Amino acid sequence: MEANLTEYLEYLCSENDEINDLIVVNDEGLPIAMATSNQTSDQTLVSGMCTALNCIGRELIREMLEGKLKRLLVDCSEGVVLIQPLNQQRILVASCSDMAVLSKIDVSSIQRYIITQQNHLVAM
Repeated sequence: MEANLTEYLEYLCSENDEINDLIVVNDEGLPIAMATSNQTSDQTLVSGMCTALNCIGRELIREMLEGKLKRLLVDCSEGVVLIQPLNQQRILVASCSDMAVLSKIDVSSIQRYIITQQNHLVAM
């Protein structure tokens, strides 16, 4: 599944040059699949930090609002980072050049792709 997911993420990045990185992370903080144009960053470290931020955000929302965390946005001088849960075991990390590019990332298509691949593996 990871190879197919990596190919799918690479396809999504190739469709838009302003998407720097797409990483799908498991709930333990390890990268499962990625497409990246930034080979200088430690993707495992980034994945772990984003998973920790996701967990902290989820607990903060639960304590303050008793709601569900939809996504975290980190606005940086060099771009934007999106951290969004895909399901109970997967988190999407997307790095883009600016906020407008995030609207071009079809998160629901990535979720559907993961579900399709999981169902395909179960059927085998």
